[in-house]
Amino acid sequence: MCGIAGILAAPDAAPPEAGMLDALVRALAHRGPDGSGHAMVGRIALVHTRLAIIDLAGGDQPLFAGSAALVGNGEIYNYRELRQEMSGVRFATDSDNEPPLHLWLREGASFAHRLRGMYALAIHDRAARTVTLARDPFGIKPLYTAQTAAGLAFASEPRALLEAGIVPRALREAARDELLQIQFTTGAETIFQGIRRVLPGETLVCADGRVLEHQHIAALPEARRRTSTRRRQ
Repeated sequence: MCGIAGILAAPDAAPPEAGMLDALVRALAHRGPDGSGHAMVGRIALVHTRLAIIDLAGGDQPLFAGSAALVGNGEIYNYRELRQEMSGVRFATDSDNEPPLHLWLREGASFAHRLRGMYALAIHDRAARTVTLARDPFGIKPLYTAQTAAGLAFASEPRALLEAGIVPRALREAARDELLQIQFTTGAETIFQGIRRVLPGETLVCADGRVLEHQHIAALPEARRRTSTRRRQ
């Protein structure tokens, strides 16, 4: 379990403040007690807190390749197969999160179709000034967003968005009642006003402090229609 977060400031807003990034790190420290890192270019910042499991010495994040940087939470089950397929790529680490970064450089926002695992990923393209967010099709790893007048923020937990002061602490009564009744909430809305969850299998392409594009991967393949023929006696 790691923690990721980030801020995409709107064109007319101030760049992310250092104090806000520190607050995100503190709020996610329990998810990643083995270290933290961040990267900020212009109006976009990424934050990561790490629980070291694979490549203990060299897998600190953000990970960088070409014009892109990645922060991720989860485990990519087929990372070895992806590395073998990309035989011409020079990998800088043994991290299971690095192959998705190179896959994104090659295939763009559709990269998540090739991933097998549980993950929440954020990739910042410094040249295009975009951030791509992706969550695994079964929704095992959490990811939340908050859209405000100042831009778009995301984090592994609503708590981080609240403690960084990105959104006010206000409950949605309908979602609160649903949580108390069935112990969870459904859909994209959370119990907090202004905080939405990235849906399972969803990939979002974001720029200028807002979401521009949605893609979706189904958790299960579509059922094939079965036909049968009966012999007449």
